[in-house]
Amino acid sequence: MNRAPSGLGDVVAGGWIMAVNVRSGDLDQLYLMPPSVRDWLPEDHLAFFVLDVVSELDLAGFYGSYRADGRGGAVYDPALMLAVLLYAYCTGERSSRRIEQRLVEDVAYRVLAANQTPDHATLARFRRRHQDAIAALFGQVLGLCGKAGLVDAGVVSIDGTKMSADASFFANRTREDLAAEILREAEETDAAEDDLLGDARGDELPEPWAGSRDRRERIRAALDELEREKARDYESRVAERARKERESGKQLTGPKPKPDTARRAKPRRANTTDPHSRIIPNTAHGVMQGYNAQTAATTKQIVVAAEITVTTNDQPHFIPMAAAVSENLAEAGHAGGVGVFVADAGYWTAANGTTDVGADVLIATKKPAWHQPDRPDDHKLTILAKVNRGELSQRQAGEILCVSYTWVGDMTKRYFGKEGPHAARTAEPDPSEWIPVIERLARGEITKRVARGELMVSDTRINSMLAHIRGQAVEPSIARRQMDDKLADPRGADLYRKRQHSIEPVFGNIKNNLGYRRFTRRGIDAVQSEWRLICAAHNLLKLRTASLA
Repeated sequence: MNRAPSGLGDVVAGGWIMAVNVRSGDLDQLYLMPPSVRDWLPEDHLAFFVLDVVSELDLAGFYGSYRADGRGGAVYDPALMLAVLLYAYCTGERSSRRIEQRLVEDVAYRVLAANQTPDHATLARFRRRHQDAIAALFGQVLGLCGKAGLVDAGVVSIDGTKMSADASFFANRTREDLAAEILREAEETDAAEDDLLGDARGDELPEPWAGSRDRRERIRAALDELEREKARDYESRVAERARKERESGKQLTGPKPKPDTARRAKPRRANTTDPHSRIIPNTAHGVMQGYNAQTAATTKQIVVAAEITVTTNDQPHFIPMAAAVSENLAEAGHAGGVGVFVADAGYWTAANGTTDVGADVLIATKKPAWHQPDRPDDHKLTILAKVNRGELSQRQAGEILCVSYTWVGDMTKRYFGKEGPHAARTAEPDPSEWIPVIERLARGEITKRVARGELMVSDTRINSMLAHIRGQAVEPSIARRQMDDKLADPRGADLYRKRQHSIEPVFGNIKNNLGYRRFTRRGIDAVQSEWRLICAAHNLLKLRTASLA
């Protein structure tokens, strides 16, 4: 009988034994030469690209946090740890425990870690310890994209997306609830100690009760956040009042803001899990506990600014984001600045559309809603008719209707004057209508009350019109008309259409492809670091795609 030579398998076919040439699968076979982990992956693998990028980064911020004298226990090389972290975020992985598992099972992770296996606690501590340095990587990666010619700042789109926090919506508490919860947990802890120790004294709480300390600390942090919010409200009102007085050159009348005069329809709430997170309306899912992630991107979908905010409204963030873009581009070595900033209607205000941000601005406008004013009911009209006939004085009518006598006088003149009831305004006044009236007001020929009656607008609107005439600010209706004209121009319309092809795909890649819809860290500083790391990973993937093209 013919036998197959060594290294060949025997196969029986038609009664004959045939030799088949197969590769050896001996698990006990030792390497003949020392192995190199670089041989485990193809040369164009993403892991090698990440290693090359890390070698180009300035890691002084990482190494500077360790002792320079070499004393103490050995630590994993920060470059190695950073390469693992960047690769994990580029592949949609953030869990420290799953990264630890991949460092054992995944060849790419083993190549990045040089066959070392830091555990999940080490990975989590690295991310927490180097939080600021990790956030600063965003600018360095942006600089690499600029050197590769990927940063074209001719059109930069600004937009925000809602991201869930690592906290539950149901963990929100009012100030009273938080104080009561602290007292209740203290009583429960005391009762548990009494049951366990009796009259004896223990040096420390038993392990099952030690975790309550951390919760009480988070509750106290939530209380502190409520206090800071109250202080910020007061400070913002004081700052706004000072700005108006400085611009007008005279002291404003009326009561000055006080720390305890904030009026809110509902009591403030803070989250006991992540005190910095907020309840944010989400069109698709009602509300969420999360953050507003502000982002700016070029037409090549390179993120040039990434900031975290806790306010739902996008309007206050346009000018700060425009400033952040210019600052990031300058630090990245980009010359020429930004050509035009583009944003949707959520960012529209007259100030955002007219403030000099170092570039042209295109923001979709919001049309004001004009409503038919409420007509006095029949009872009020009957009383006003008596005032008009002289049967009642204005003060008597005011006491009957529980209104001021000035209101009675105004409404009587409006509905029973020589010209009859004024026609209700259904559209905003045209500049050709209100400018002559406000110019008379500015010259002191008429009062604000007279101007308000002629134009049938609010005191706030009268003040904005007066500021426009004095050259202090652009009136919203004029700013809106100017912006509408720019958007109607073919060039402006073409530039604005690029918004949906620049910023929307960035959010699509981050949320759908990478799967980042929820932050894994807590606290606004930690979330800010994570958001910039996510956006840096997005830019790295864009840079790699360009290098392979």
